Amino acid sequence: MPTAESKTIQILLFEDNAADADLVAEYLDLSRLDFTMTVVKRLADGITQLKAQHYDLVLLDLSLPDSRGIHTLSSIMDASTGEVIIVLTGDDDEELSLEALKVGAQDYLNKDRLNSEVLRRSIRYAIERANLLHRLEAHTAEIQYRESLLRRIFDANTDAMLILTQAYEIKFLNPAAGSLLEADPNQLVGEIFPFEVQASEVTELEIPDQNDLTRIVELSAVDLIWEGESALLVILRDITQRRHAEQALKREKERLSVTLDSIADAVIATDQHGLVERLNDEAARLVGVSNKEANGRPLEDVLKLKHPKTGKKIKDPTSALVDPNFAEIPSKLGIQLERADGKTLNVTAETRCILDDEGHRHGCVTVLRDITQQKKTEDELFQAEKLNSISLLAGGIAHDFNNMLTSILGNISMVRIELDEGHKHSTKLVAAEKAALQAKSLTQQLLSFSKGGAPVLEVTTVSEMVEESAQFILRGSNVKCSVEKDEDLWAVDADKGQISQVVNNLIINADQAMPEGGNIHIHIRNLHVRHAEVPTLNSGQYVCIEVNDNGTGISPENLKKIFDPYFTTKERGNGLGLASSYSIIHSHKGTITAESTLGKGSTFRVYLPKSPHLLTAPQKPITKESKKPAKETIHRGKGRILIMDDMEAMMMVAGEILTLLGYQVEYSTNGDEAIAAYKAAKEAGAPFDACVFDLTVPGGMGGEEAANILIKYDPDLIAIASSGYTTSNVMSNYKNSSFKAVVPKPYRIKEMSDALHGVLNP
Repeated sequence: MPTAESKTIQILLFEDNAADADLVAEYLDLSRLDFTMTVVKRLADGITQLKAQHYDLVLLDLSLPDSRGIHTLSSIMDASTGEVIIVLTGDDDEELSLEALKVGAQDYLNKDRLNSEVLRRSIRYAIERANLLHRLEAHTAEIQYRESLLRRIFDANTDAMLILTQAYEIKFLNPAAGSLLEADPNQLVGEIFPFEVQASEVTELEIPDQNDLTRIVELSAVDLIWEGESALLVILRDITQRRHAEQALKREKERLSVTLDSIADAVIATDQHGLVERLNDEAARLVGVSNKEANGRPLEDVLKLKHPKTGKKIKDPTSALVDPNFAEIPSKLGIQLERADGKTLNVTAETRCILDDEGHRHGCVTVLRDITQQKKTEDELFQAEKLNSISLLAGGIAHDFNNMLTSILGNISMVRIELDEGHKHSTKLVAAEKAALQAKSLTQQLLSFSKGGAPVLEVTTVSEMVEESAQFILRGSNVKCSVEKDEDLWAVDADKGQISQVVNNLIINADQAMPEGGNIHIHIRNLHVRHAEVPTLNSGQYVCIEVNDNGTGISPENLKKIFDPYFTTKERGNGLGLASSYSIIHSHKGTITAESTLGKGSTFRVYLPKSPHLLTAPQKPITKESKKPAKETIHRGKGRILIMDDMEAMMMVAGEILTLLGYQVEYSTNGDEAIAAYKAAKEAGAPFDACVFDLTVPGGMGGEEAANILIKYDPDLIAIASSGYTTSNVMSNYKNSSFKAVVPKPYRIKEMSDALHGVLNP
């Protein structure tokens, strides 16, 4: 920002009175300031100028044709990029002037008392104040940054650090200091440090600990500025170990053998020449060499490591692991260990050397930990993340595909309704419509795979999908399958795609449990479950799907974990099959249990609640003898309908369908547009009789949010949800939402006519 006299000042004047503008220009000329000035008469024009160009100074009249009072200043502040603002007014209003200064103006001048000197001083002081405030803000931010940086450095430091005032009051201490002083750091803040401190001097203190033992602590201090005041940085180091180094070194080898054999990690001890002195049992197992075979050999002959990034052999493991730059790698990626039998494991490795007071190496201890299983788990997690990404992609494809199918079905339906039953192309249209409806099953598979949202429930029986799954999964297998089912099986409320996925998983597991062949017996029956008879299941009526095999069985230890995500005993398994099955069944308000005996087989039982609704008889297919396609009942109506859909082709087809049914239609492409259109129509006295909202609008407000907003505005809102893919529960449970009905995509003209007829003629 320039000073008032260092360069040409770019001025933007808001003044609709030409005489006043000329007067300001004259005063500026007399003030001897070097300036250029742009004059605007309206607030909107000035905001446009501010967005297009940066100005050093804004002279603002609060009374403009398109804005008045403090609102004018607020609008300029919102558009400003750091310009200095001086308010000009013809009103002698002290309250307004104070409010203007609070909002952000640097000065307030009355036009009646304005002259060149007053204007010059005001401009100079305003710019200087703005510069000063800017420097002050930058300085404050710099101080805050430096103190924040110091705090992070202190917190990360392993040395105990305290900051004291000149009166020895503790202002700050890091976690290491709290640990050393055996106290909560927060409780020590504000206390007086009990020892004398001299800057630039090193002293030793004896501090008793909770065990009545004495620790020797080295204390040093330096002066610093903390929170703008003089302070002392005190550093405490526990040097008790260093004082007893000679004694500890003598006892180290004696304790080493006991220590090595008592810990679970693999430990290898080497002498000052890098020769193996000892390795514990876990180390012997890990490297594949016994303690006797390794003793006296160079470490690199026993511990064959490869760099995790390059795969090259590490010739000197001790030096590599002691190198601080290399030491960061094991904790993150692991190192490859080549065993004596040629097998490769993933391990973490860390080396600590035994040094004397002069820094000479007397030996080293290398600690290894097998993370092969951990790496496998991480890889499985990565695969699961990939699967989740693919699931999202599948859901997106299903969404777009359902929109396209709706467009196709809608056009076919509109043509069919206008053709006579005997028309030569009527049968072909029926065939095309059937093909489009069959394509709907593909989107259902994609939706089932994507696992998005709550299950889309429908009243169905499970026997047919169980039999189809068994035939499909076991085709070509050496495993036989028999299905037994009760007569008059109850219907259940289920998402067919998701339940099929569960049954598929159970049959696949049973098949894989019998690699040499065997029998799978599936029994589907009605059950009355009493209280606590099945864990986590409420008493009531259920349909039970029981899958029994005579395979290898599951151990009791593994049986407890089979429904845990990523738990698997298979080399190429991902541990997601049973976990996802468990989640699906619980989302259907049921449960799944497992029983198994090693060597005898396993039994899985799926419990699904009986549906309170009766199963509708399936529609009879059109036989070959049918010469004419059956005409379906189409409900025509009248009224104004608002359609919201982000896909233009889908929106236009829906509009044509509704127009054909007799309705007047208006369109919107997202929730914001729909809300605005609905409110405008109601306020104009021509309200919409119903709305048809797409639930999913990529990058914009969807139908559910729009309906929730509109029903607060108009409790009599009649809205229909239409979607082919959504993570919402609306399509499966619309009665607990702002919608009166749902029409899943893809739909035909009949489904839409039925839905509108139902909500408009209750």
